[in-house]
Amino acid sequence: MMELCKSLQLLGGFVCEFEELDSPIRRLRDTGGGVHGNAILSKHDIDFRVLKHRKDAFNWEKDGAQLREPRKGRRYTLVGTVTASPLPPIVCYCVHLEVFTGIISRIMNFSDIFEDAASLAEKYPHQIIGGDLNTMVQSIVRLSPKYARDRYRFMSVGDTESNWFDRHVMAVYRDSQHEYNLRLAAAGFPFSIAPIRVIRFIWRLLGTLKLFEWVSGFDIETLKRARNPGFYDPWDPNEVTLHNPGYFGLFKAKLDWTMVRCMDVRHKWIGNRDYSASDHAYLMVKVTPDSKEKVANVHEVWKTRRQQWQPNGSAPYRRTAIGVSVLLLVATLLAHWILYIFSSLQHKLGI
Repeated sequence: MMELCKSLQLLGGFVCEFEELDSPIRRLRDTGGGVHGNAILSKHDIDFRVLKHRKDAFNWEKDGAQLREPRKGRRYTLVGTVTASPLPPIVCYCVHLEVFTGIISRIMNFSDIFEDAASLAEKYPHQIIGGDLNTMVQSIVRLSPKYARDRYRFMSVGDTESNWFDRHVMAVYRDSQHEYNLRLAAAGFPFSIAPIRVIRFIWRLLGTLKLFEWVSGFDIETLKRARNPGFYDPWDPNEVTLHNPGYFGLFKAKLDWTMVRCMDVRHKWIGNRDYSASDHAYLMVKVTPDSKEKVANVHEVWKTRRQQWQPNGSAPYRRTAIGVSVLLLVATLLAHWILYIFSSLQHKLGI
């Protein structure tokens, strides 16, 4: 890292997530060893700290050998505060979420970033979150117990994970009137806001969300933290940043994100489309910090920019169609089962 910064004449910070352990069980392509983690480079003054997540999405020290990748460490998010006068300070988050898990654990870890960003928003309103979120549970990945490890491998059918994440996390604004993310509590149920009203009614009736924690798989702290404090991503939720040539070329997804808060995206670029330099495409954005007037009106500006940059229109209709079809199928099977039981009883009783 020091050599990189010296050669580029930049300041930089690096957080080591993992030390790769030499082992005969490793595949040939994974025998490089060394360490890996997250880094931020800047030509301006920058202060660093490390954000530790509440829980590990995958226990590498215990279970890494099962994947033939023994290693020591855990996932961290690197945070850097850039000072470039006369511009306002900008808080930058560099994140790499776990790939060997599922939607529940990824959102649980990501919610820690939203919570941290919200705690700094008054002092540092201009922020950016960039990195590989591994939003990949879709297509043939749903069939893999290695990469899709929770109930949403099936409960998100009809969506890409990036689209699902956009509508159930990015679209839920954090304000004082809504203490929890009820879209997550509804387990991604596809019918408009009807399930949210039902959840809110039952919540008030029972005085607890425990039932919906069990149904959705998201704990109460994640439901509280996974509310967007004003970030938007200036890319289509289905923009492809990884296209795996394996599996007959069937898998492609948006894994990478550049979320900005209180900044206007003026230009954006995507490169490495041939994946010659990396297995990911790269994303770049050119931004201008918002004025004090826009910062003071962050909620309305956020809504406008989401509408501008994210034409996420077709997925809700697909999921609604799938949801209705599944419900009709279940209702039909249940009705046939009830009729079968009833006719059997009539036959036994000689009616």
